[in-house]
Amino acid sequence: MVGSAACASLSTTEEEVYPSPTAGRPATPEEELTLIRADSELFAAVVRGQIEGSDDEYPYRLPRLRYDSRPYGTPSGYPELYAGVQGIDPTLSFARAGKSAIDDLVDNRKRILESFAVGEGEAPIYNQCAGASVPKPPPVRGSASRARRADVHAGCPRLPEYYITVGLPIRGQPEGLRGARDTRGRRVDQRGDVWTMLVTEHAAAPRGWSRTQYAWIFKRSRWGRSLELTNTVLIGVID
Repeated sequence: MVGSAACASLSTTEEEVYPSPTAGRPATPEEELTLIRADSELFAAVVRGQIEGSDDEYPYRLPRLRYDSRPYGTPSGYPELYAGVQGIDPTLSFARAGKSAIDDLVDNRKRILESFAVGEGEAPIYNQCAGASVPKPPPVRGSASRARRADVHAGCPRLPEYYITVGLPIRGQPEGLRGARDTRGRRVDQRGDVWTMLVTEHAAAPRGWSRTQYAWIFKRSRWGRSLELTNTVLIGVID
């Protein structure tokens, strides 16, 4: 039932399909199924947009790319820390789903990644691999001139690796992004059948690691009813 529902387009009747959840209320089975359907369609759109990326502008075409099939990369499927953007909280669009529903959602994501021939897995932890912006420490005073400084990036991978986590569907364009400029410098103001997904890119390279989060905004085309990526907005960078 879940697998077949994931392939269907989302209904445009917002009042019937997407009732406003009550904060903290667990989702009903019907609401959980609706969340799974929405997530499958949007997750597939994110993966498609990433693998069709370019070398000149975001989203970039990335080598050695894997996806964490868990939303936000967390065991619960919900963010441990919310982005500091008004309206990003996923429970504003859907009541909180239970573990069984999240497990079904993750299974659907794994099947989507397999259909696109994209790798799946969690971001590894590299010992002695500092952030890309961390400078080399100064020489230890009083040490012999031949003493070598500690290499804070000695444990980083020899070739760049990329891991992506994708959040849960957010209905509409969050208020905190209203009027913001996207990665192309355009003002963001989308209305209608609009969805937002948080996409976090974890990069590990010889010179260190970094984590960059974007909001991907999709709008359903009027004629083809397909989801089209309209804007990507940089939310934050940690390195």
